[in-house]
Amino acid sequence: MNVALRSKYIAAFGSACYMSEGGTFDCFYKTWEDACEEAVKIGEVSGNAPYDEGYTCQPVAGTEDYSLQVGSDPANKIPITYADAPLATSLIEIKSVPTEVSGPYRNLVEVTPIKPEKDFYCSSGQVGDDGKTLSQRDWILKVNRKAHKGEIHSDLAGFTWPCKDENCKPTTCTEKLVLKDPADPKTPDNDPDLPQVHHVVPRKDLRGCPWGTNAYKNAAVISRRLNRFLWYNYPPEKEMAQINNVPPYTP
Repeated sequence: MNVALRSKYIAAFGSACYMSEGGTFDCFYKTWEDACEEAVKIGEVSGNAPYDEGYTCQPVAGTEDYSLQVGSDPANKIPITYADAPLATSLIEIKSVPTEVSGPYRNLVEVTPIKPEKDFYCSSGQVGDDGKTLSQRDWILKVNRKAHKGEIHSDLAGFTWPCKDENCKPTTCTEKLVLKDPADPKTPDNDPDLPQVHHVVPRKDLRGCPWGTNAYKNAAVISRRLNRFLWYNYPPEKEMAQINNVPPYTP
């Protein structure tokens, strides 16, 4: 639970190290070779004495595990354990405090199974004007449109991020308030200001493993251009803070 030390591990080992849903902080690798190679840096990263060099990982008889001797004492070993990596926690740190996303659609009633990596195209249980069942995405957009007198507003209006201008020069982009309506036949399908239903905690984490769910509290309506920027990135602290401050919509 040492935030500073955890940050040092993440800086040194990247997305291999993370907090799990179970509250543990571990480092997982696809191959034991990679795990062994990184393990020798633990002493240095943790602030303890660096481990001795020259030792190699040895298999643990009767298992798929390995161990790495790190000093002259054979009993001083680092275990390299074969196991499935658990899901990353969906809590995002805001000023070092693990915080749950609580977006503006949190009051919508859930009627579909909530699962990591699932999109918002499941049935909402609501019926549209045409008598057909609305997907979660279409229900979210309808709720947003109703709250803004027929317009679709971005839930991250005013959010800024680094981008490039039409001449490919670095600049700063700002999220607009009013987005294009996908129901307007004049709006191209790839218009950068089209609204998209964004997973605040992304569907996949930095390792490509299932992460963010299709829960309404994890949804936000933003522009296509901003969604491209946030795609598969760890949620910026300012995004989480802004989303959690948006008042809940009334269906």
